[in-house]
Amino acid sequence: MPSTSNKKAMVGILAGLSIVVVLYSLIIVQQILLGLIVAVVPWLLYLVVRFILTLERIATALERLATARARESESAGSGSAGDYQRPSESYERGTETEGASRTSD
Repeated sequence: MPSTSNKKAMVGILAGLSIVVVLYSLIIVQQILLGLIVAVVPWLLYLVVRFILTLERIATALERLATARARESESAGSGSAGDYQRPSESYERGTETEGASRTSD
């Protein structure tokens, strides 16, 4: 991943290039829309790359978190095997019918 100084340099170069393109389109070609389109495309590409890198960092962090939780559950599960409750048992308790709860009263 690029360092902070590289990011600042890249943004500075991109900003300078955009200003030059817009000024060229205004002064020489005299078509502002063409200059804006040409100046906006590199910024969009830059934002897409930043978005992809951010998603990659999030995915890596989630993988680390899942691995750490799996290790914790394995270490906790081996020490207290009798305390584990199957999900189906807890689900069945929460889905009792009203008639069954009334008859037990």
